[in-house]
Amino acid sequence: MVKKRTLSREKVLETAELLIEKNGLNGLTIHDLATTLNVKPQSIYNYAASLNDLLDQIGIQFVHSVAQHLTQQLIGVSGHEALTVFAREFRLACQQHTGLTPLLLNLNVSAQTVKTHQALITLYRELFEPLHLNDDPGKAESTLYRSTLFGFIVQETGGFFSLSPEELDQRFEQTMQLAINQINFD
Repeated sequence: MVKKRTLSREKVLETAELLIEKNGLNGLTIHDLATTLNVKPQSIYNYAASLNDLLDQIGIQFVHSVAQHLTQQLIGVSGHEALTVFAREFRLACQQHTGLTPLLLNLNVSAQTVKTHQALITLYRELFEPLHLNDDPGKAESTLYRSTLFGFIVQETGGFFSLSPEELDQRFEQTMQLAINQINFD
């Protein structure tokens, strides 16, 4: 008797995410994913049209997870405090999922994962609409905030800092505070 396998989109995405966290973004292949799931590589294509599509699905799922968490953390918070909470929570999500972070912040990957990139832009716009940071997307203060946050995380995950975790946390807070202080909500 042939044993029926139970493969699902959720199982494929979950296993792919685990492989990314273990081996890095470039360490994920359809062949390795299929081997880990004990299926033929063709079976993966029932759930993803290509490796880039698979990465996009994982990225979108990550962005939605971050969005849900951020939305809860931002209830009742506004102004500079909301920007601080967003920065801390976004950084924390990236720290907890260092393998997935390049899906959000690496421009080389973003060109391949257009839907993930668009989901991140939508998240940012929706969360900051009440703060009127989207009124003028080219507004220097808004650009400074995003650049500071994303740039710090890229440097942190890229290993550019040689600081203790405590010093790194302090540097993050100081850096973000400098950017946040430039924003006027008038």
